[in-house]
Amino acid sequence: MIELFLRRVAGLALVAIAALLTLVVAVRLGEWENTFATRRSVQPLSVADISEGAVAFWIITICGLAWHCRRMPMWRVWTRWAAFPGVYIALLQTFALVADHDQPIALLVVVGLLGACWTLGELVVLVTTRPVTSALTASGWEIPFPTRGLKIRLCVREDRLVLDSLVSRRKRSRDVVAVPWTAMRLIELVEVEQEMTCQVIINADGDIGRPRTFDVTPGPALHVVGTARELLIPVTPEVGTTALTMVQARSAGVEVVERPLWSYRPLRKHELRPANWEFRTDSRPYILLLVGAFLLMPLYMLTMITLSVVTGSAELQKDWATEGGLDQQYRVIVGGLGLVSVVFVYLAYRFCYKAFLDFMEGQGAIEAFPEAPPLPPKTGTVPGSGKKRKKR
Repeated sequence: MIELFLRRVAGLALVAIAALLTLVVAVRLGEWENTFATRRSVQPLSVADISEGAVAFWIITICGLAWHCRRMPMWRVWTRWAAFPGVYIALLQTFALVADHDQPIALLVVVGLLGACWTLGELVVLVTTRPVTSALTASGWEIPFPTRGLKIRLCVREDRLVLDSLVSRRKRSRDVVAVPWTAMRLIELVEVEQEMTCQVIINADGDIGRPRTFDVTPGPALHVVGTARELLIPVTPEVGTTALTMVQARSAGVEVVERPLWSYRPLRKHELRPANWEFRTDSRPYILLLVGAFLLMPLYMLTMITLSVVTGSAELQKDWATEGGLDQQYRVIVGGLGLVSVVFVYLAYRFCYKAFLDFMEGQGAIEAFPEAPPLPPKTGTVPGSGKKRKKR
């Protein structure tokens, strides 16, 4: 537990360093540009000024880190989200320095800043997943492994083995092929004696699964057999041994299920999709989360009003018109906000967040089983009418 805690702390520290570094560089570039412009009455942006505009991005970053608390490879993405506000301001200042003041050296500064942010994102993954110890094996953290001679990445998650980057490195953790422990019949480290090709089906290009092939060169490889897939993954001996040990430890005692998720339970309403629906493993209905965030606005307003009164902050009280306390009319407004908040939080959970989680559960099943769920049976009724279609 101590090791995992220290790894998390180190990773979070690197995320904070990335965010702070970009802010400092952006401020320095702003001061430099202000000097050339000889503005005496205008002060360049400070770290505090940029931080106020970056709060929204940092809130998203914190939520993302909490959402992916065990998916450590995703932390590199959230590191770059945390750094984005500072990078954006630095780019604006760089364009001004180059275009208005003929200072091309600013380009070197911003290129170095981008390189530093990229490096910090990679370091976050390294400090949280390397070296692979017994504590990491016993945890539920996702551990990525490179494959031998391929761009494909092998990931061992809490409940499944995953191959991603089948289409592009930019689509990691999308276009996924998975073998969950409930579908894994066999995993072994074998020696491939001659070059061969492995073909898998992914559902990232439409409603019909598309075959993807990759070459398996002579050498060690992981042979994985599931109830719906068979994979041959070229790896180095060290990676193969470590990944095999981790999979065996995490899958121990899990009962193998012979049928996909939707064949042993009734189909849910959101799974009764039309014939032209695209069963894609890279589908993510993020619009549901945006709607859910909008429904949380009354709760946000209620929270800020409460904070302005409790903390006594003059700035907050000015922003939320609570100077001198709450009068009778304002108390009625606050009470109404409380009632609306309760209703909207329920709506956000019921129709947005829960629907999103249910959808992602179905996506996980599609990753593991290439076949799409069966279409709803034809009842002979006209959709929406409740009446039988007349026979001719």
